[in-house]
Amino acid sequence: MAKFALVDCNNFYASCERVFEPKLEHKAIVVLSNNDGCIIARSNEAKAFGIKMGEPYFKVKELLNDKSIVVKSSNYPLYGDMSSRVMKIISQYSPVQEVYSIDESFIDLSGFSMNLNSYMQTLKQQVKTWTGIPVCVGLGSTKLRAKLANHIAKIYPRFNGVFDIDKLSEHRFEKLLHSLEVKELWGIGKKSADKLNRININTALDFYQADIGIIETLLGVNGKRLYRELYGHSCLQIEQISPPRRQIVSSRSFGSELSDYQDVNQALSTLARQAVIKMKRQSLATTSVSVFIQTNPFSRYSSCISLSKTIGMSVPVSDESILIPLVSKTLEQMYESGYQFYKGGVMLSNLTPDKSQQDLFTQESKTSKFYSQHPYGNLIQYASELGNNKWRSKADFISDRYTTNWNELLSI
Repeated sequence: MAKFALVDCNNFYASCERVFEPKLEHKAIVVLSNNDGCIIARSNEAKAFGIKMGEPYFKVKELLNDKSIVVKSSNYPLYGDMSSRVMKIISQYSPVQEVYSIDESFIDLSGFSMNLNSYMQTLKQQVKTWTGIPVCVGLGSTKLRAKLANHIAKIYPRFNGVFDIDKLSEHRFEKLLHSLEVKELWGIGKKSADKLNRININTALDFYQADIGIIETLLGVNGKRLYRELYGHSCLQIEQISPPRRQIVSSRSFGSELSDYQDVNQALSTLARQAVIKMKRQSLATTSVSVFIQTNPFSRYSSCISLSKTIGMSVPVSDESILIPLVSKTLEQMYESGYQFYKGGVMLSNLTPDKSQQDLFTQESKTSKFYSQHPYGNLIQYASELGNNKWRSKADFISDRYTTNWNELLSI
């Protein structure tokens, strides 16, 4: 019989902050998005105060101060590194693992003969001891049931963070489904939930008790798979190899609105480099580069304008000595003066494996080879990447990159 476990980090971003600041344990914490714009993570203590996900920071600033809620700017280098450490530990508990997101991982436990609850308690304790990150584990005969089990493991302390949903009686299982809105089922998005709501399928139990033919008519084969998964028939297998990315987007809300071309050029050149680095790490190349900038859509003083331009190439390219200058040239062609731009980005599309296919016009430069292979990383910047850094996002509450930057190691 198939058996899956979903290991999910508890309030991951907030937990990462607590690892290196133990004084934050049991305190309410919120983490803000890029440019300190919106709340993207909350500790349980912050949730208890009614702080909502996605709430603009400026709207709840006074409430956060009044309740002494700790505010942190997002620190993605720290979160990414902590995630890789957690996932590496989880991989030791099964030869088949799917890293589903930065804080979630499925593992296949089919055929394991030991007590799985005890086995997962050991995993949970090892992750906490070695990384400081608390996790909960849901066990089920399908990935969807494991996801539901994880939800129960987080809510009820008596299970000590590990719950096997297959041990529930049918009555208790249906009672659980009745307590969940259909949109809370893994794999049911807003549009699918709206379709189901229109025919009075409002809860997960309604979905469970509906006719499979109706579900397939409304949601197609994916809906049918989710339906069968609820009944314990495994239809969604572990994806050990992530599907190749079709595009890479590097975008950012600027720290202040930019009205000078050179400032915008610096921002997009830097974002272009970040996109190229991501692409090269995955051994990919692109044949389409898009550049876009826009003004603030929420401005009371002017209407929003959005400028964009896409350039196609005859062969896949991964060389930054071609792509970064190309982004600057594209911006120059589409830029309009007289506006204050608050956001911009670069998108690399039509990604294919980088086979270093070259022609007369796409020879990789010696300079590019030098700094891409140098042991100390990139030693060269383009002039377009230099400037006053006015574009850089606000991060007034950011913690140190304790695990990825030598200059920000924890001092004791």
